[in-house]
Amino acid sequence: MSPETDRAQFLAELSSRRERVYDYLQAALNRNALRSLHLGEAVGHYVRQPGKGLRSGILLFCCGATGGAEEAAVPAAAAVELFHVWTLVHDDIIDQDNRRRGRPTVHAAFAARAQQELRLTSADAAHYGLTQALLAGDIQQGWSAALLTECATEYGVAATLVLHLIAELFGPVEAQLVDGEALDVQFSLQELNAVSEADILDMMQKKTGVLYAFAATAGACIGLDAWRPGDPAVSALAAFARNCGIAFQLQDDALGIVGDSAATGKPVGADIREGKRTLIVMEALRNASPAQRREIFAALGNRSAHDAQVESATRLLQDLGGVAYARSLAQMYIDRAHSNLAHVHRQPYRQLLHTVADFVLARDS
Repeated sequence: MSPETDRAQFLAELSSRRERVYDYLQAALNRNALRSLHLGEAVGHYVRQPGKGLRSGILLFCCGATGGAEEAAVPAAAAVELFHVWTLVHDDIIDQDNRRRGRPTVHAAFAARAQQELRLTSADAAHYGLTQALLAGDIQQGWSAALLTECATEYGVAATLVLHLIAELFGPVEAQLVDGEALDVQFSLQELNAVSEADILDMMQKKTGVLYAFAATAGACIGLDAWRPGDPAVSALAAFARNCGIAFQLQDDALGIVGDSAATGKPVGADIREGKRTLIVMEALRNASPAQRREIFAALGNRSAHDAQVESATRLLQDLGGVAYARSLAQMYIDRAHSNLAHVHRQPYRQLLHTVADFVLARDS
């Protein structure tokens, strides 16, 4: 089988799981209709424009890898997707981003609707949009817990296992994830010499890696129908997913510099204007002359930077080796992820997981 055929087959497998999970999500949202003028639509805004479904796909693949029936894990996969969605909704507010997946973010979309439908002023409409997005995230977070319970009530998964999954997701996983988001904000406001490469990798592990690891743990434990995070197979799959998550974030940072905004759905250069302390920036500045540093800092963290300043900084981040360095680190984490699968033997799940790792690096959006 050629690499192109292998990739096409993987994408078809991932797409079929994503469709199943988002159909389940949409049905859940339909059962919980909200009377509020816009809130119900805000809650479903990203559900109606699904992402890649990697986290839910990994959860279902890991369930199969430990011998379970994927169908029993669909509510958990839907819960992980919805949990991820509320973090995106709030992240867009924090980063002041107005585009995601090629469309307006929740707060931007409902600010616009407030102006059109409620005749609010620009400032009042912006506040209304933020309010709808915050409330939508609150609803999504709560519903993700309710979805997890359906593994037990609808599919017979052990209730004690489901309780452990809820405690894990809404305890240490959420705490680490939100801590990672807070660190991301904090680092962007600190002097560069106050933030180390280890700090940034720790932030990535928390902000992205921890939810990937939870998805793998949840799927593998549902496959075993027992809470056994210390089981060698479960811990190996969690390590695999965590490494994929960190590599995903590194690739995301690279795409923020060299990606096609039509494919990524976000404007290229947004991370520069936000002042994100990425490993790309740190490596480029290590290699930069004083004049080149001034050129980068003219755009970094400057939301009012002209397009020409951002384009100049973007070019320097590439020319000074920043993007190449981030991608080399991403490859290292993917190599680790592949090695984590050494003791996973059940097919086709072993191959699907290997292809997940390759897809993380090959993606362009």
